[in-house]
Amino acid sequence: MAAWLRWTTAARTAGAPLSSGKVVGDNIQCGYHGFTFDSKGSCVRIPSQAQVPSRCRVHAYPVVDQPPFVWVWMGDPEKIEAGPPVEAQWPADPGFSSWRGETLAEGNYMLLKENVLDLTHFGYVHATTFKITDWVNPPTVSVTDEQVTYRQEFIGCNLPPMFAEVTGFGMQKKVNRYNYGSYVSPAMNMAALDIEDPEPAPGQRANYQFRIMHITTPESPTRFRYLWFGGFDIPDMDPAKLKMCQELTELGFAEDKAIIEAVHSRIMLDPRHLDYPEIIVQTDQAAIQARRKLAAQLAKEQGC
Repeated sequence: MAAWLRWTTAARTAGAPLSSGKVVGDNIQCGYHGFTFDSKGSCVRIPSQAQVPSRCRVHAYPVVDQPPFVWVWMGDPEKIEAGPPVEAQWPADPGFSSWRGETLAEGNYMLLKENVLDLTHFGYVHATTFKITDWVNPPTVSVTDEQVTYRQEFIGCNLPPMFAEVTGFGMQKKVNRYNYGSYVSPAMNMAALDIEDPEPAPGQRANYQFRIMHITTPESPTRFRYLWFGGFDIPDMDPAKLKMCQELTELGFAEDKAIIEAVHSRIMLDPRHLDYPEIIVQTDQAAIQARRKLAAQLAKEQGC
């Protein structure tokens, strides 16, 4: 585990974001007037004068550089309990072949997190892309101190097209699918699919693992960045299959973005905004628990 470091990730000098500046040695130089800040947030240079006011500083955040991610702790540095989640380590595993993408979406980031906790939308939003039509029943939901997890099993079923092609099982063979996923943190959700062939042919592989991570970074209460990683535990996967997975995932997640932004638009048009009445159904269990978990984490951080 990488050590926690201190670094200035975002700040404003005379209204200018430091992200428009540049790194100079171990410091960040503002792109507006050249004010330069060290890793603790203190201003160490003002080009137009020799004296630096003691109050001239920006907020610095603890971070961990753990490729392919940079994890930022936005809360009280004294309340850091652990480093990056272990669920985020598989993209760097040479035993996996992976693909990724990023998009900017309009809406509160919890709309995306709730979307990936209720997969009964697959048969409607993704009817022509992922073609997963049998996710219709509520999954089993469990809650720990830190996470909310769902699990659904499909025994003796056919595989959706992408999984059938990548594994080589085809769409006619009956296999077992074990789907599960978690709200891991306010920044991350993970999803997994374990595929098992109960009667493998001699010399053929019987088990495959598929993993996906949904990383959300809010820019504002109504706008967020969405970074995702998908992968199979197949080293050096066929480039044609990898390209197929990349393109299909991009299409599917564009469908998610469209429906989330449509929901957000309706919320913003309603004068009640988030106070509008909701109809809660059984498949909402994981999403509701994730909301409660986030509220509890915020209250804990604020000392409530």
